Amino acid sequence: AGGGTTLLTGAVNTDGATGVALTTSVITANNTITTTNAGTVTFTNAGLLTLNGNITSDGAVVQNGAGATSITSPRTITTTGDAVSFATGVTLNGAGTTSINTTSGSATGANVTFSSTLTGTTTDVEHLTVNAGSGGNVLFTGAVGGTRLGDIVITNANNVTESAGVTAKSLTQSAGGGTTLLTGAVNTDGATGVALTTSVITANNTITTTNAGTVT
Repeated sequence: AGGGTTLLTGAVNTDGATGVALTTSVITANNTITTTNAGTVTFTNAGLLTLNGNITSDGAVVQNGAGATSITSPRTITTTGDAVSFATGVTLNGAGTTSINTTSGSATGANVTFSSTLTGTTTDVEHLTVNAGSGGNVLFTGAVGGTRLGDIVITNANNVTESAGVTAKSLTQSAGGGTTLLTGAVNTDGATGVALTTSVITANNTITTTNAGTVT
């Protein structure tokens, strides 16, 4: 427990199953976090969680506090077939790509879940790449791109679900074996537009592209 700020300036490395579990108000990680031997990473943040370092976890990565999350790009979050989830709003901050990959050593992967909003800070600048593997699902529950994101690329996933709309430079799914469900409106402003490759695709709302963006 804690009521102030937990500041991680040096690299954190653990080799036990408990891994890293932080419960406090504000958490700022300015360096890498690495866990082995099935160690998980859990952030229970009442205030702002800021990730300025990469995470390499041998277990799940979970943000389950009431506070929001800021991820400074470029950034990587990598797991060995373990889920990654954010309970509250996430802001990508800075030019570059935030990459979430659950397939390190496990092609099956695991779920990647955004249970609230996902946004950027500068139009078309913050990119997102997600690899949930052949067995993991990608879930966007809240609106994506309150400030328009850059390129959103889903490298691989079983099911992909967006519930409240996507506003980005482009939306690409490179591979998938299940259902991609677009419930909210999709709007892109880059030449790549919307390109979805998977088994079943259901678009229940409008798809709009500008700047010569295609729909494939």
